[in-house]
Amino acid sequence: MKYVIKKYLFIALVFLSASCSPIVENRGYVFDEKLLDQIKVNETISNDVMDILGSPSTTSAIDASTWYYIYSKAETVAFYHPTVTNRRVLAVSFGDDNKVNNLKYYGLEEGKIISYVDRTTPTRGRELTVLQQLFGNLGRLGAGSLPGN
Repeated sequence: MKYVIKKYLFIALVFLSASCSPIVENRGYVFDEKLLDQIKVNETISNDVMDILGSPSTTSAIDASTWYYIYSKAETVAFYHPTVTNRRVLAVSFGDDNKVNNLKYYGLEEGKIISYVDRTTPTRGRELTVLQQLFGNLGRLGAGSLPGN
């Protein structure tokens, strides 16, 4: 009897611990330090960067002379929203001669939180509660709208 209880207790603990382990998602460009070492400032041209690192995650919206390689790691525990635990961004800037003139790394610490403004458009009329909606139509039924007429 004690053996069976211990067995079920062990199984319950295994399921409980497995349900609390986070789901890890790796998104974006996976950095390889050996490849990054091949890029030299004022020597490597944009075609070589494309051959070494591949196509960038995005380019600058102002001018396309800056390429961004973005990686982020997010963890989700149980039913909660994902939390970004690691972020790495490589910005590769090119000069007029099409050579790399700057390599800049950004991490999660350099990120800024943007607060969105939640604007709603007001509608005409008034909002009714559930009870007002249920009882508000009782006096509006006419003889012609009843079933069977």
